[in-house]
Amino acid sequence: MYSHVLVPLDGSEASERALAHAQALAAAFDARVHLLQVISISHEYEIYHGAGEGGLMAMEYSIEMAEQVTAARQTRAEDYLKATAARLEADGIPVHTSVRQGLTLDNITDFVAENGIDLIVMSTHGRSGLQRFFIGSVTDRVIRFSHVPVLAIPPDE
Repeated sequence: MYSHVLVPLDGSEASERALAHAQALAAAFDARVHLLQVISISHEYEIYHGAGEGGLMAMEYSIEMAEQVTAARQTRAEDYLKATAARLEADGIPVHTSVRQGLTLDNITDFVAENGIDLIVMSTHGRSGLQRFFIGSVTDRVIRFSHVPVLAIPPDE
């Protein structure tokens, strides 16, 4: 029924709650697990645009800083996914890892289409009230825009 299960991770304990569910499904259906982390680069753009009136030297410095921050975040994400994949692979689950940069929803939906994903397993962070209104929920948006089933793991799971 499922052969490619996607687990989007952000490095938090909350997002990792989805791993046990994905692992059980992968074992039951002999499926591959795809671990994806999307790095938002909005902070790096803020560094670049913050140079503003500082002149060419400040802009070059801010671009270099933004590139260094992005590269460091990319390396941390790759290391994190590699370690997470090793835990699943130790239990015989085949795993593919990928780190992407940009908008989370767009990268998740693109990844699904590009890799034949037939199930997404992801955690909710349990935000409510104003925090949810202003920050939004990636899981909610994935559920609304996904063309494949989404298993949403609640915070108390």
